[in-house]
Amino acid sequence: MSTGTVDVHAHHVGADAIERIRDEGADHGVRLVTHEADTRIEVAGRLSGQPLFSRLGDVRARLSWMDAEGIDVQLVSSWMDLSGYDLDGPSGRWLAGIQNDSVSALAAAHPDRFRAAAAVPLQQPDLAVRELRRAVTDLGHEAVQIGARVNDLGLDDSSLEVFWDAVEGFDIPVIVHPAGLDVPERIRRLFLYNLVGNPSETTFAAAALLLGGVLERHPRLRVLLVHGGGFIPYQIGRLDRGFVAAPPAIRPRGTRGPRQLLDQLYFDSVLHDAGALRHLVNFAGAGHVLLGSDYPFAMGLDHPVEALDAAEPDRSERETILGGAGPFGGVSLANRSTRSAPPRRVPGERWTA
Repeated sequence: MSTGTVDVHAHHVGADAIERIRDEGADHGVRLVTHEADTRIEVAGRLSGQPLFSRLGDVRARLSWMDAEGIDVQLVSSWMDLSGYDLDGPSGRWLAGIQNDSVSALAAAHPDRFRAAAAVPLQQPDLAVRELRRAVTDLGHEAVQIGARVNDLGLDDSSLEVFWDAVEGFDIPVIVHPAGLDVPERIRRLFLYNLVGNPSETTFAAAALLLGGVLERHPRLRVLLVHGGGFIPYQIGRLDRGFVAAPPAIRPRGTRGPRQLLDQLYFDSVLHDAGALRHLVNFAGAGHVLLGSDYPFAMGLDHPVEALDAAEPDRSERETILGGAGPFGGVSLANRSTRSAPPRRVPGERWTA
């Protein structure tokens, strides 16, 4: 029996967060910039890739869309353009904090419709841990969203170990989401930073976790990769081959190959192609695929449930994907009363070639 339909990939920038940026942001390197009809948010001197638009914070429109699309619950995250990794640590924590407060307020106002995922200042991992603790223990966030990299650092950088330790301790999933901010013109042209750059960044991030030893060192980590996991479902064989074939000076770390660690990865359904989504379900299993919309951005799925149905899942697959359990301890976000980590499996038992 279905427990409700959950959308695990959606973004929100509330009016309360915008007001705090207007009132306090100048002290933290964050400000609103209005040019003609557009208002953007400037963070550490860099403008957001898109202007603020009403659907980011319009709760009534969001609920109306959810009702029309048959979505019972959204897991809501902040906007990755506001990740603020270029800021100093304290300013980054301030920016993450106002977004966490805003998303928490949305969930508190509509507890039957929204769950919250935290933002953290990952450029200073000790502060990221403090903000994560506040978000989880004080505000009730049930996941944390991070970038696919921290400026020039990959997610396997040793400085992030304290963060991974904390995530394991809090027993929450990590959402890895790219942000196409500092990209060269050859990639920005033709919208390539989004169309190709975003799935590429997700692939780099996942590969760093798989080959850099992060998932092996932290076996309780559960990582949700947006946009269908980038190219991971298609190129896992190449990563596995590289695990044994790479030159010694740059060989991957750890003792287990990527395929043996895939049970710690989860994928959303934002693929825009029924065949690709069918392949993802076959590759990962329905228990590792979750419905996503990327609401309210233009590259999101306007009709995410219809997009899933176009991939022709069987009844069991469909209910599993729509239920939004997966990395959340096997308990659907649509009917969530307890937090419990999924049982440990034999590493790679479902992925053996």
